[in-house]
Amino acid sequence: MMADERAFQSLIDTVQGALVLITQADGKIFAANQLAAILLGLPRSELVGQAFFQHLANPADEAGLMARLSSQGMLYNEELMLSASGGRQFSAHLSIREVDFMRPILVISFVDRSESQMMGRLLESERLVCDRVLKLAKELKHEPRITDADDYLSGVLDMPALLSGLSHEVGRASRYGHPLSALLISIEGIPAREQELDADTAGYIRRMTGSLCMQSARDCDLIARRTDGCLLLVLPHTQMQGATRAARRLIAGLSKQQFKIAGEDRPAAACVGLTSLRKGESSHKHLLARLDLALARSRAQGINTLARQP
Repeated sequence: MMADERAFQSLIDTVQGALVLITQADGKIFAANQLAAILLGLPRSELVGQAFFQHLANPADEAGLMARLSSQGMLYNEELMLSASGGRQFSAHLSIREVDFMRPILVISFVDRSESQMMGRLLESERLVCDRVLKLAKELKHEPRITDADDYLSGVLDMPALLSGLSHEVGRASRYGHPLSALLISIEGIPAREQELDADTAGYIRRMTGSLCMQSARDCDLIARRTDGCLLLVLPHTQMQGATRAARRLIAGLSKQQFKIAGEDRPAAACVGLTSLRKGESSHKHLLARLDLALARSRAQGINTLARQP
């Protein structure tokens, strides 16, 4: 190799990305940098003299490239598949420009996109894993402790967790003037003392009522079970009319369920009390007291009824 050729080779070897120079008349490579030889899987001495377009994974791409090059004079970042000598195919961004370099030549540069795509997928996978870990850590930090296994399965909270959330919702509703309503749901027609039920029946009733409430709830709603077995459902951004519709849906859903007591099939029945946060109220205490009054009125009316306490 002559001194000027060595200097020229050193020059093109400094180019970022793979670079080949092609005689336009025959499409054969007369110069290439080291990265081009590596990506195309041949020693540079063997790569020189080969037709570049034989490395197109789809031979039909050549006609399209040359047609666009003829009309535009330069192509930039064309996406296509290249094939190395060993048969490995890889996605590439390819640029072509016509240059008069003592004779008409084509300067072709290309980069292997498969490596960057794989790195992108790895980074995205790591990001998703980090997001899940952070979400889990946040949930573990803030998730209230649910001591009842049946309520845990249905997603129902315990009362301390609900009261904490309710206090926050009442403060926000009072501050911004948003409506807030609540339901108190009692399952009727079962023994007053739960120990009179067998464990399977008691667990089924708890899961059934909890699950039906969860199915009717939105993400922003809060659901918990009181010590007397009643379910408390808090509905932020909901007026009395919307809470009434929710109560009727719950009663309809519960009335379709059945459970066994002492071998006897019994239809589920419910009573529901409703109330809404009053203008000027900044505490949940009065709201909870009105719920008890509303539930008592519903029970006085009979099963599968609801009563509102404005």
